Amino acid sequence: MLDLHYWPTPNGKKVTIQLEECGLDYSVIECNIGKGDQFTEEFLAINPNTRMPVLVDHDPVDGQGPLSVFESGAIMLYIAEKTGQFMSSDPEPSTKSYSGSCGRWPIKGQRVANAGTFV
Repeated sequence: MLDLHYWPTPNGKKVTIQLEECGLDYSVIECNIGKGDQFTEEFLAINPNTRMPVLVDHDPVDGQGPLSVFESGAIMLYIAEKTGQFMSSDPEPSTKSYSGSCGRWPIKGQRVANAGTFV
């Protein structure tokens, strides 16, 4: 099961579009940034940088869940890799493909968290 901590901003909306296009089941958990929901202890436990959206995968491929992924670009790449959709299937991608080096550099600083360990 996927939980999307969401507020209707452009970054939040693009993640929901990809989730829908990939046909994934997910729950939306409102994160009202106008009221400061992103500063609550519960939110900080899944995303210490206080920004949304955040995707929490309760059933990640490695079985080590739950896994928190934050920053919209990192979330979108995670969804693409999880589903095998919207990315190259070439095992040695060129710089022309999404999963090549050109596709990854814009999200270099974005983070993934697993059980409190941030990478």
